[in-house]
Amino acid sequence: MPTFKKRDLEEMEKAKDLLEGAPAEMGFVKSLFFGRLKLDSVMPYPTQDPGEARRTDELIARLTPFLKEHVDADKIDAEERIPQDVIDGLAQMGVLGMTVPTEYGGGGFTHTAYCRVLEHISQFDASTAVLVGAHQSIGLKALMLMGTEEQKRTFLPDLAAGRKLAAFCLSEPEVGSDAANVQTRAVLNDEGTHYLITGEKKFATNAAIAGMLTVMARTPVIENGKTREKVTAFLVTPDLPGFEIVKSNRSKMGVRGSWQGVLKFTDMPVPKDRVLGEVGKGLKVALGVLNYGRCTLSAGCVGGAKRALELALQRAKSRTQFSRKLCEFHLVKQKIANMAQTLFAVESLTYLCAGLVDRHEGDIMLETAISKLFCSEALWQVSDDCLQIWGGEGYMRSNGIERMVRDARINRIVEGATEVMSAFIALAGMKGVGEEFESVMRAAKHPIGNFGRLARFAGTEFHDVMWGHGFPGLHAELADEGKMLASLTTQFARDITRLLAKYKETILDYQMLQDRLAWSAAELYASAAVISRLQKMLDTTPMGNGHDAQIKRDLKIGKAYCHRAAASVKARLRGLFRNQDEEILEVADLVLDDAFVSRAE
Repeated sequence: MPTFKKRDLEEMEKAKDLLEGAPAEMGFVKSLFFGRLKLDSVMPYPTQDPGEARRTDELIARLTPFLKEHVDADKIDAEERIPQDVIDGLAQMGVLGMTVPTEYGGGGFTHTAYCRVLEHISQFDASTAVLVGAHQSIGLKALMLMGTEEQKRTFLPDLAAGRKLAAFCLSEPEVGSDAANVQTRAVLNDEGTHYLITGEKKFATNAAIAGMLTVMARTPVIENGKTREKVTAFLVTPDLPGFEIVKSNRSKMGVRGSWQGVLKFTDMPVPKDRVLGEVGKGLKVALGVLNYGRCTLSAGCVGGAKRALELALQRAKSRTQFSRKLCEFHLVKQKIANMAQTLFAVESLTYLCAGLVDRHEGDIMLETAISKLFCSEALWQVSDDCLQIWGGEGYMRSNGIERMVRDARINRIVEGATEVMSAFIALAGMKGVGEEFESVMRAAKHPIGNFGRLARFAGTEFHDVMWGHGFPGLHAELADEGKMLASLTTQFARDITRLLAKYKETILDYQMLQDRLAWSAAELYASAAVISRLQKMLDTTPMGNGHDAQIKRDLKIGKAYCHRAAASVKARLRGLFRNQDEEILEVADLVLDDAFVSRAE
């Protein structure tokens, strides 16, 4: 790496015109990988417009008695179906068309409002929340984002009213999270009027009962005189010839009330005007939809985590063991404290992401990916801690906790499995840094004529990584947490540069290193969300009006999360260069060897 004397850096700092452009195009998380805190992306913390907040409150107020009376989570789990009267009731209240624009019969609510409602439903039943989310977060979202006016007017009114449900069909028998490897094919017929689709789809929620499905299939596309197969999105209805529901995926571990379908298409003729977006641009459609789906999945995790903490507190305060309440034991207190901190972070992260969606931020791919990863893992831990506090009673079906744990488990798989998401976050974040690093190394070999390139690196990457920065304008109550976040961001970017210098392109093969980077980014982002939320609270909530205790409580919980996250990030960054990864891989290879025989055999 090129080295510069301090006076050289000071001169290069004057070349500010060379620094314009790139930082503004990055989202908050991508900027972290360059050692920058892009504060305008996370502060001020987003809040709902007062008018829409009232509308949302009113909807939740109407929804609550309906959920209490009609949604029996244990019955839904046992019978493996959501009653039609529940679906009809949600439709009548406008829940199934909340985010659909009013001109197509929807409620015209923001994403934040929708997340609040989905969070509320999740506190009553995860299966019902999954049905609503699959319908609205991903099922009809591609149509809203990419559909033509004619397509929207044809399908959205029935979907918004709940007369029909929507599904999103991406996964296949041999394709899990690898969206680019779709095997279902679509070929234009000889007349040029229809695409003939052949293939299978699997694990598509609502597919067995949907009236409209977004289906991904490979189509031949001519680019630069060569024919390539690229993914295209189609609007499909179950009345098309060649459409077959092979089976519905019931008898699942959790969320048993939701129905996932296995579909088979045999030369299914889909009219040409039902191509969604551009031919060959289906991955763009899929990734755009997943940004929304991952954010709303996080809202479901907020609801589930709130219910888990509520039940844990109930048990800890009421259960007596060894002549003492459970809540008096330090190890139980530790669990309660961690659950409360985690919930505060999950909620902060979810509604920050929802606000970014509502602001139409352009670069939120990593933000929503982290939201999904962080919140799904958090709900799993919180649910497990709740069961542990309940002990044997929690393991029994009578209290709903056993079901809650089963329901929580799927979140670590859908919308991108945990392992896939951690690799994606790390590699997508490092991509820009790696390209920058490579170009700087080339420029350093030929400095004449490349001063601008070197100055740009010295003035941004090198300066930000090595010298760090502060958190201007932060409330005095949060000054220490802001400094901690700034310092860790600097360390994070510095260690990424070291890692790339050591491994170069072979970093693609080191998933355990990627995991440490992804989780470091996740906890830095979650800490920023918590700080931003606390700052908003301190700026807007008047003291002395009965709010003092609540503010002090939230400050203590939020700051405690930041301290815990900082310790975790420090440990992960140390683990980038001092670890037992080689030994772990050797053991795995030993066990995977065909010659390995277990004692049981």
